[in-house]
Amino acid sequence: MADVDEQVHEVVELVRRERGLTLALVGRFAKGDEGAYEVTGPDGARLVLKWLPWGREARHAEEHVEPALARLRAAGCPIPRQVAAGRVGELWFELQEYVAGSPVEHVDGVTLEQLIAVVDHERGAGSRTGGDWWDLVLGGLVEDRSPLCRPSALVGCEPPVAELLSRLRTSAAAAPLPERTPDDLVHFDFGPANVLVDGGRVTAVLDWQSCRTGDASYDLMTVDWDLAAWPKAEPGVRDRLAEEILRTTDRGAPAVYAAHCVLRNLTWASGTEWSEHVVTTGHEFLDRWAGA
Repeated sequence: MADVDEQVHEVVELVRRERGLTLALVGRFAKGDEGAYEVTGPDGARLVLKWLPWGREARHAEEHVEPALARLRAAGCPIPRQVAAGRVGELWFELQEYVAGSPVEHVDGVTLEQLIAVVDHERGAGSRTGGDWWDLVLGGLVEDRSPLCRPSALVGCEPPVAELLSRLRTSAAAAPLPERTPDDLVHFDFGPANVLVDGGRVTAVLDWQSCRTGDASYDLMTVDWDLAAWPKAEPGVRDRLAEEILRTTDRGAPAVYAAHCVLRNLTWASGTEWSEHVVTTGHEFLDRWAGA
């Protein structure tokens, strides 16, 4: 278990006082769902506790995320069951069932096909509000449109970052914009770190708070980025993944998604020891998807 945020004690007490649920803290998960804690419920069952400050993101989770995940669960997608959720004080909390497994550290052909199957579950599971999808991914290259992709963090950046930033924007602007308005559910942060496996079987997909309506194939692109930046795939796996991305997207979309993936990781790495690595990988990634 990782170090404990002292706020967790406040959350546990709020849940007890306002929801009548007595939870016992076990500890914070070192890997997997970021900011998640293992607790036990009144009956001793193992549960996962998460929370957000009450605000726009929390309202999105309450009003849009859980209804969308309920549709995916019903279709057989491996998403932990929600036990309880709601506002307590100035926070929004969620309790999920505990699912055995560890984050994916090696991707072979069998694991990849399971990841593709998760994305297949997302197709057609949107809320018919995908009209802003292309504005989100293209507009997000120049303005902060998501907490996961913040171009403002790169203002005044070093020349190598600025060069890559200019290149990815040019690449995306040159791509033909698909006319189709997608109506899938997009995890938007899909990758091995948010997937649990146990005995070679995917047992859970975690960390859905950023999900939205759009093109599910974007989630395949984030997996490809992860495998490019942090190699963990067997030979041939990325070839199969590229084949699936090209099969399920309209022309132009892969180049835009690749640019967006590079940018979001540039903003993540800004000012850290990983910046040079992300710049190098970013150029290679844009080369891979140029003209697609």
